[in-house]
Amino acid sequence: MSPNNQIVAPKKGPSKLERAKFGPGMLLQHEDLEQLNVYTRELSRLLFRSFFGCGVICGLVVSVDVRCGKVTVTVAKGVALDCGGDPIHVPQTQHVVIDEHCGPDVPSPLWVVLCGIEKCCAPRTAMCATDDDESSPVCTRERDWFEIRVLRERPECVCACPDSEHGLLDSDSNCKCANPVHECYKDHYDGKCGCTCGDCAECDCDCVLLARLDRSGDPENPTWDVDHRVRRFIRPVLMRDPQVEIELTPIYQDQGSSQTEADTQTTRPIQTRRRGRRQAAGRGGSAGQHIDPGDEDVPVV
Repeated sequence: MSPNNQIVAPKKGPSKLERAKFGPGMLLQHEDLEQLNVYTRELSRLLFRSFFGCGVICGLVVSVDVRCGKVTVTVAKGVALDCGGDPIHVPQTQHVVIDEHCGPDVPSPLWVVLCGIEKCCAPRTAMCATDDDESSPVCTRERDWFEIRVLRERPECVCACPDSEHGLLDSDSNCKCANPVHECYKDHYDGKCGCTCGDCAECDCDCVLLARLDRSGDPENPTWDVDHRVRRFIRPVLMRDPQVEIELTPIYQDQGSSQTEADTQTTRPIQTRRRGRRQAAGRGGSAGQHIDPGDEDVPVV
């Protein structure tokens, strides 16, 4: 019986992924070659946002330093993913001066946001442009950039976790895992696709929230507290190699058996020595005779 006979109600539909196909003698246009780049990028974006969602992968730790009245926000190098699945790479540690004029009135709280942007590079015109139609230059390279923003208010369209005093960590597990019932990670553990960035669409959410900054202390000499609980951290938790565990289990079992036999051989002479001294004390010793307890712990060789 053919497997198709088992189908009850079929439904087919197109995906958003489209690959370029070429044949001998085919005249190619720039859209055909560009499709090679579009397919690989869309595929990686789909996998990244489906596997991890959006958030910080590594690094991007925020710190604040006040020198001569100038508040400087430092963001360590690292990598993040926006809601579309595009990586945002900060290759070197960056410093952002909030108030270059040493003004004491710096608002609080502040929000540190990382956004990804694209810049067109190496523009080039067509080599065979007609006299009547002047072709405009087109960029031949597109480079990924980043932008660090310090905002007065929390943005609505941003990849982040909700403000919470606790609950991000799973305190009942020895694994360094996120709490599966927390609002920030529940959809991921439930196997739901997509990225939640408030009311905005996935394609419009290209920023990741890194930290919240709160000012405290003397207004003339304030201190700044950095809260990273508002960021969504998505670094995968690596598992142990099961093959190594299979190979080492017999070795650990043999070592455990050898150690148990060694402990048994060491304990038996001590117990025999103690039993002999107790019997000797019961036969020939008087009620007031003293037996040195230190001799009872010396093993018999």
